Amino acid sequence: MIDVSPYQRCECLRMDNHYPVCQSELSLEEKGKKVTLSLRRGEEAKAMVMDGCVLTDNHTKCDALYLFKGHGKKVAALVELKGAGDIVHAFEQLAYTRKNRVEYQHFKQNLEQSGPGQLKEMAFIVTNGMLSKPAREKLENQHGIRVNEVLESEATRKVPDLREYF
Repeated sequence: MIDVSPYQRCECLRMDNHYPVCQSELSLEEKGKKVTLSLRRGEEAKAMVMDGCVLTDNHTKCDALYLFKGHGKKVAALVELKGAGDIVHAFEQLAYTRKNRVEYQHFKQNLEQSGPGQLKEMAFIVTNGMLSKPAREKLENQHGIRVNEVLESEATRKVPDLREYF
């Protein structure tokens, strides 16, 4: 079981979500940028609203966090849903959340203690604009964070499923 206390109120729900970013239990959307996480038998996950629920101050933060556990694997995946013109800021938001937010460290520690398996930290920017590989690598080095994929999310395409990257 993935423990999200004391932030249970910030978990995306199957229905009756109080946070606009939550489309369902494991689907997120902001300004047309969408992402989901599908599960297989023996797996569990939670989508947590970071911006505006877990983190309510004026400091830098990312939009959401997926906590995933299953088959000896554990993943803490930070997510920023971003327009094409602001990808540089998304790197800053992800890096700041990972390095400076005690709430993120709390979730990560709870996930580590939830059972066997190595914890993997990941970061995703969901956007309709793509950076060149050199530009992305420069930002990763500058902010000290590896963004595993910059995903493209268009209304005409299937919603990206982060399960494919875990």
